Amino acid sequence: MILPNYGKDSSPDGIRRVAGAAEELGFDSVWATEHIIVGPEGVDPYGRVYDPLVTLGWLAGLTQRIGLGTSIILVPLHNPMHLAKEVATVQELSGGRFTLGVGMGWHRDEFEFMGVEFEGRGRRADEAIRLLRALWSGERDFEGRYWSFHDATSEPRPSPQPEIWVGGGSERAVRRALELGDAWHPSGGTAPGDVRRVKQEHPELRVIPRCSAAKADAMLDAGADGVVVSFADESELREFARRLE
Repeated sequence: MILPNYGKDSSPDGIRRVAGAAEELGFDSVWATEHIIVGPEGVDPYGRVYDPLVTLGWLAGLTQRIGLGTSIILVPLHNPMHLAKEVATVQELSGGRFTLGVGMGWHRDEFEFMGVEFEGRGRRADEAIRLLRALWSGERDFEGRYWSFHDATSEPRPSPQPEIWVGGGSERAVRRALELGDAWHPSGGTAPGDVRRVKQEHPELRVIPRCSAAKADAMLDAGADGVVVSFADESELREFARRLE
């Protein structure tokens, strides 16, 4: 389920309470969203967002069993060497409970504010994913178009390596999931029919969409391997859990 780490009413108490309820009710995992700095069109609901990796690192110490994931990290806005270190740290501190959901980003203002080119973000993200895996595998050399390192060391190496779930609803996102990821994790405009088509075309690809509680059954009926669900509030979360008992 999606944590309330964003939105005008988000708060540490709300995040902690919902994560605790999710673990108590037997949910598989909790997921945090990222936006860093947004313009007017992104303010509702992304003007107020608690950093996902910091939030999940905090929750790692407050929970025992439940998985921790990002839905999603905006990879083109990060230096991948720094991101690899942050993710490895959360994976180690959580005892191997972390999953990295990644996306390319849609909010042009956010890129401009941070001095990062909006065009070409997909190519940079592809290389960043390869670099993440190289560092986590202990490779000492990497030669890329955007980033390179030689005779380098970056530890701890996370064990096990976190899975990478690729967000986005485009055909390129599906190809990226097949080529570089462990699952396709679409959200937003993705419909059950899209899930059914992708599963028919690529039955080997795990598909785990992000959706509302109202769409969860339809996504699973379409062949999704699981769903990451957004709830309006804690009462909807508890009602959903009761329905599945």
